[in-house]
Amino acid sequence: MKKFACIGGLLATVLGIATAQEHGQPLRYRLEVAGSTVKWQLPSTFETVNGEVPVFHGTIEVSPLPSGAWDVQGRIVVPAAAMRTGNRRRDNRMRGRILETARYPEIVFELTRFTGDLSRFRPGQNFTAQIAGDLTVHGRVAPVQLPVDVYVFTDHVDVAGSFPLNWKDYGMRDPSIGPIRVKEPMFVDFRLRAVPVTPTAAYHERFR
Repeated sequence: MKKFACIGGLLATVLGIATAQEHGQPLRYRLEVAGSTVKWQLPSTFETVNGEVPVFHGTIEVSPLPSGAWDVQGRIVVPAAAMRTGNRRRDNRMRGRILETARYPEIVFELTRFTGDLSRFRPGQNFTAQIAGDLTVHGRVAPVQLPVDVYVFTDHVDVAGSFPLNWKDYGMRDPSIGPIRVKEPMFVDFRLRAVPVTPTAAYHERFR
């Protein structure tokens, strides 16, 4: 039974992509916390502070263009107050004094450009792409550009990458305390799981 389910998922993914290409319909995905990880590291004088983002939501939309190319758009939203380091006192200070989450409750990434070979967007394939977008933190926007690895499975897609982040770019206070000096940049590592929103059956129903 599990084997047939896997084969069914493979056929659904392939048919969905083929139908999208043929009829110019977008492929829509939502990001799932389950199966995803978003972590960050902040170097300091005596230790490296490790943090994580346990809650977020977002969408990715991939639309075929008449030229044969693909337009990729995405949006990821992180509740700023959800970020944690495992130290309650430090977390309260981060949320109150540094991120000021009462005034700036969300951290948002808007994808503005995707450069990659989507002809390899098939189950069992993986490829590297370049993405660029605008990251809003603490009410300020700064550009972000980085390579990502894309892994295509029968029922989902994983996107993984990492990038440095300088808090001064976003107008945040220096988080250093006394002799504990925090160093820029902090490093963000992520692996995001995206699952299809529009069932393949919807394509079949519309175009049969």
